Amino acid sequence: MVGKNKKVLDVGCGYGHLTKLIKEMGNKVKCIETSDNAIKHIKKIGIEVFDMDLSTKWGDNIKEKFDVVVCTEVIQHVFDTDNLLENIYKVLKTGGHLIISTPNVASFGRRFMLLFGINPILEFTTRKYDAGHIRYFTFSDLENLLKEHGFKVVESHSDYINFSKNGNIASIFLANIFPKFGRSIIIKARK
Repeated sequence: MVGKNKKVLDVGCGYGHLTKLIKEMGNKVKCIETSDNAIKHIKKIGIEVFDMDLSTKWGDNIKEKFDVVVCTEVIQHVFDTDNLLENIYKVLKTGGHLIISTPNVASFGRRFMLLFGINPILEFTTRKYDAGHIRYFTFSDLENLLKEHGFKVVESHSDYINFSKNGNIASIFLANIFPKFGRSIIIKARK
């Protein structure tokens, strides 16, 4: 989805596993991260990293524009999603693409768990073992939010459909046919 020979910004890149793959595909990559340990690791693998808090107006501090902004598994951790998308819009070139992903709160696995009165892996505390998700999205929620911020949705799909809590039984094939039941929401949008 990213392509080759692109200028890419990975927002909330963690330890840079995806960032490194994007770079190895022949792209010029920079990233934003706040974790000190992750930043040290990213610098060791030779990727330029901006140490910025995603809740600030960081888009004003980055003077360059990017062909692609990648924001995978981040938006569900952010209180001010409007601010996040405004910042991404600022650093994206006109005609550039945003690739964003987040868990699908309406996935088949979660619907099935709810049917039997089981919590479908939604946090209700702030304990260490929780993932820290504070926002939950369906496909239409995220698509509409992107449109509100000036993005045009180009593609929407999912990775696979879970048939078990731990993901041991899953189908990529069915996710291609019924993406709205898939585990993740993956959207490519254009500025």
